[in-house]
Amino acid sequence: MRSSPLAQKRSWELSFNRGDSAAVAALYAPNAELVMSGSAPIRGREAIRAAIDTMARSGVKVRIGTDRIAAVGDLAYFYGPYGVSSKQGIVERGTYLEVWHRYGSQWLIDLDVNATGAPIGSPPTPR
Repeated sequence: MRSSPLAQKRSWELSFNRGDSAAVAALYAPNAELVMSGSAPIRGREAIRAAIDTMARSGVKVRIGTDRIAAVGDLAYFYGPYGVSSKQGIVERGTYLEVWHRYGSQWLIDLDVNATGAPIGSPPTPR
């Protein structure tokens, strides 16, 4: 059975919000890149796991929307708004773009770019 990039995409938010950085990192290809506003690109699954772990341990929660999805062959992308919140309220809003690649029967993120600022459409409100 082939995995669905959409099903795996949804698991990112759920895993992050329960503090499971290993599950989030497992969604990235071994040589993936994570690019966040104001930071140098983070390269490689282990470095991404460390960055995600730091964010998750800070207690923030994320909410991720999806405004556009496209898939052709072994490539897919997701584009939409995201929000990050803490107990004090919204910390960050922005827009993201993820490029997914199918390796055999598994879909993994090759590139994840986040840009803070006014998100497209109606931004999701983190819980």
